[in-house]
Amino acid sequence: MKQCVILVGGKGSRLGEITKNFPKPMLDVNNKPFLLHLIEQIKYFGFKEVLLLAGHSANILDSYFDTKSFSDIKIKIIKEKIPLGTGGALINAYKYLDDNFFLMNGDSIIDGNWLSIIENFNNNYDVSMALVKENDCSRYGSVNLDKNTVISFTEKNKNSKKGFINGGVYCLNKKILSQYELENLSFEQDILPTLVKNKRVAGSEIKGFFIDIGTPESLEFANESNWSKAKKAVVFDRDGTLNIDNGYTHKVRDLKWKPGAISLIKYLNDLNFLVFVATNQAGIAKGIFKENDMHLFHCEMQKQLRKKGAHIDEFYYCPYHIDGCIDEYKIDSNNRKPKTGMLDKIFQKWNLKKENMLMVGDRDSDIQCANNFDIYSIKYNGLDNLLNLKDNINKKLLE
Repeated sequence: MKQCVILVGGKGSRLGEITKNFPKPMLDVNNKPFLLHLIEQIKYFGFKEVLLLAGHSANILDSYFDTKSFSDIKIKIIKEKIPLGTGGALINAYKYLDDNFFLMNGDSIIDGNWLSIIENFNNNYDVSMALVKENDCSRYGSVNLDKNTVISFTEKNKNSKKGFINGGVYCLNKKILSQYELENLSFEQDILPTLVKNKRVAGSEIKGFFIDIGTPESLEFANESNWSKAKKAVVFDRDGTLNIDNGYTHKVRDLKWKPGAISLIKYLNDLNFLVFVATNQAGIAKGIFKENDMHLFHCEMQKQLRKKGAHIDEFYYCPYHIDGCIDEYKIDSNNRKPKTGMLDKIFQKWNLKKENMLMVGDRDSDIQCANNFDIYSIKYNGLDNLLNLKDNINKKLLE
């Protein structure tokens, strides 16, 4: 799935005057529009297209995105002429929807691996939804499960106990909308309950920070929260660690994962750890392959990971080598391991602490790089199942 649809048409009436003539998802949170936090997360998860289903004050969205450009992701705004509700907005956008797509609310965010709900999206379910555990479900209402199947919803203010709430992120099969006429409908109240009654909705818990900006109190909390506080990060070498290295591996057809590599990445994603790749790619400097070949290889890695509900947050690479034959790459770069340039970029951009970082690699240069940067490291022997490293990773970063 490459398409993510965001519902941004609500009036935000509980926020009073500040959203009277302004779309709620465009309110500033941590010095930028809340919607931008969602789009950045979507981009890191590998989506290629975002549809914004707009209604209330859609002109604000038009003006903002007319002046913004995003690399590697296409953004399209679809406007409704009259208020249609969340369900009506989807039907209004029907012809633009992929057969299967992700859907999310524009006024809430889960800073966790919601991509993993794709695991439950199969022939048995038309919808897979992300659930978040709350100590008091009264404000949101709760979601009741039988194993992975959603069996019912409890209304707001009816359950103050600990339980699951709707996290506002879904995988959808487009065909569920085909039976509805274009009218004012709620996805949550008019469409989902019917699917739940027919046992066509799956639900799974997503661990991570959850916030919505639907009330003055929650908006204030969102602005006061440091979402990246105490984030853990694992940085992997690529060739010989994540994938089999046959020497300057760069062709998509040559991608073969090490045993347990995808499972370990998914495990770390589900723990809400950041996952990065830091790789020396001297083959570019030596003219063996081009930078674009490497990017295609990384795209294929992400594609295969996403099918399993996993992802790499960002790839960092060094195409330089002092002995290269391509002039623009013939540089003694600080990014080339065992130097620490790539680790420093990760550290700075993602606002990390060194005690929360760990590097996994199969070469002495990987371990020396980690030592030079003063972070934890694990040397992989290139033979064992990578998933076996999870306990060692937990011991270093969680204990």
